Amino acid sequence: MSDDNFNARDVTRPSTKAPDPNAKFWDIADTFIHLANENCKGAERGQVCAAMMYAAARFNAFTASVDAPSGAVFKSEADPAVAYFRTEFEKMLRENFRDYAENFKSYHPEKS
Repeated sequence: MSDDNFNARDVTRPSTKAPDPNAKFWDIADTFIHLANENCKGAERGQVCAAMMYAAARFNAFTASVDAPSGAVFKSEADPAVAYFRTEFEKMLRENFRDYAENFKSYHPEKS
């Protein structure tokens, strides 16, 4: 049999996994975590933590202000917006605490 008649074709199996619609979210979060870890090399972890929380608060206020049609509306909707951000942050924080509690040994093998 000659190789002259061989037709190469893609024999890779198509992925059955759908693309993650939240991939961009995770990429952005990973970028911030990497930046925080890099900043910990030259600052105390608590200071980096406080700076990250301040930056998130500042950006959330900015985001809410961009969506408001006027300063008066922004001011009148501040309390519901703060409640929304607080609730969402708490959900994320609790989920991460749960993850760390369940995976403590793998995240901190030096402590097991």
